[in-house]
Amino acid sequence: MVRRFADLAHRDPAASAILAPDGSLLLRRSDLLARSQGLAGQMQAHARPGDTVVLSLGNSWECVAAFMAARSAGLGVALVDATAPAGELERCAGTVGARAIVTRSTAAGAGSAANGGAVTIRGRAGATTALPPGTAVLKLTSGSTGSPQAVALSIRQVAADTVQIIRSMGLRGTDTTLAAIPITHSYGFGSCLMPLLLIGAPLVFPDSTLPAALLAALRGADVVHFPAVPAMIRALAALPDLPRLPRLRLCLTAGAPLDPGDAASFRARTGVKVHVFYGSSECGGITFDHTVGDVSEKGRVGTPLWRVQVDVVGEDGRPCPPGAEGRVRVCSPAVALGLVPPPQGEDPISGRNFTTADLGVLDHNRHLTLTGRAGAALNVAGKKVHPEEIRRIIEALAGVHAAVVVGLPDERRGDLVAALVATDPAAGLTEANVLAHCRAHLAPYKLPHRLVLVRELPRSDRGKVKREEVVTMLRAPRR
Repeated sequence: MVRRFADLAHRDPAASAILAPDGSLLLRRSDLLARSQGLAGQMQAHARPGDTVVLSLGNSWECVAAFMAARSAGLGVALVDATAPAGELERCAGTVGARAIVTRSTAAGAGSAANGGAVTIRGRAGATTALPPGTAVLKLTSGSTGSPQAVALSIRQVAADTVQIIRSMGLRGTDTTLAAIPITHSYGFGSCLMPLLLIGAPLVFPDSTLPAALLAALRGADVVHFPAVPAMIRALAALPDLPRLPRLRLCLTAGAPLDPGDAASFRARTGVKVHVFYGSSECGGITFDHTVGDVSEKGRVGTPLWRVQVDVVGEDGRPCPPGAEGRVRVCSPAVALGLVPPPQGEDPISGRNFTTADLGVLDHNRHLTLTGRAGAALNVAGKKVHPEEIRRIIEALAGVHAAVVVGLPDERRGDLVAALVATDPAAGLTEANVLAHCRAHLAPYKLPHRLVLVRELPRSDRGKVKREEVVTMLRAPRR
């Protein structure tokens, strides 16, 4: 990856690598390469080739340069969210046996653009961790138990994912990318950072993720490629002065279901279609909506990327017929080496195959629609209840944007069904309305015992629902 960028920098050293939100040049390719070489020397004081470092930096040229530095020094890179507190950083570092942690410095005057001084590299002692041979990049997740778990990838797998994305979406080296999603997360890593390193597509980091700042960068830097999450699309579409965006050719959304109404509103205002993209940390990009029409159905995520095969399989592991629901299984050159630590139960990764926890349906044209998540059913007074069934019923009610259904522990009944429901205030929905809708479509034991209406579900920067916050909100005393 770094050698490829070095080749690009040597061919055209003056080409833009990092732009400011107003479109002005911050770093040329040669500048970025030089900054990374300076940081590589600092990292080598703490780690040797083959060791692993944790990289926890916000979107910035320092984050890009630090990643390049680690890889050029022969180090594995574990990507951790920049907002992770010290305790979580240490747990992640322990999971992968990291020898150093790279974070943003808080020292006065540490932001010198001349030497990468805004970066702090701290050595770390501790036991090493056995990683799959060939591990180059580790994507940290919370795992199925809530403890840190890493997805281990080789250079070949990372490159395969990037090439599949570039070829499927028609990205070019001159396409300026607005990096508004964290590049230490899987989506931002594959859609923003890697295209810069492999084909030289320059990055723009917005001043913030507020809609006004996103719009300023989209216009000021003539952005061509905008990987977003649904909340960004909704917020931008709500701006009163949202203009046409003729330079924006590829607008993506991933991480959560896109509301068709938000996509239609954004297109009507800007003239730009929003393409749905579906992927996973364990295998990179999976499907892409390459059609020219508007998003017609919530959960519809397009057809497989180039070189990616997608099946929907039943409990016996055999492909389901078109129209039948099952687990989404992916076969791709980008499927990870494995998980660290290895899962205690069934391993979802087998060679080039990855069985996701997502439920979906394939039609006769190989268009995939996601219908929910596979998982343990709730035990409600001895009866099995599937949260996804309840979620789908609630979301079918007009005025409901999204819902999440969980089980709250109860000494007498086992689990209590609880639902956090995001509604449109203009719809005037009440808890009674939602419960009446549920009663018309669900057996009594499946009805939510606890129901809370909100404007928005709590989501991460990637658009993922924060389940811990959901549970906290559902457990809070009623006002």
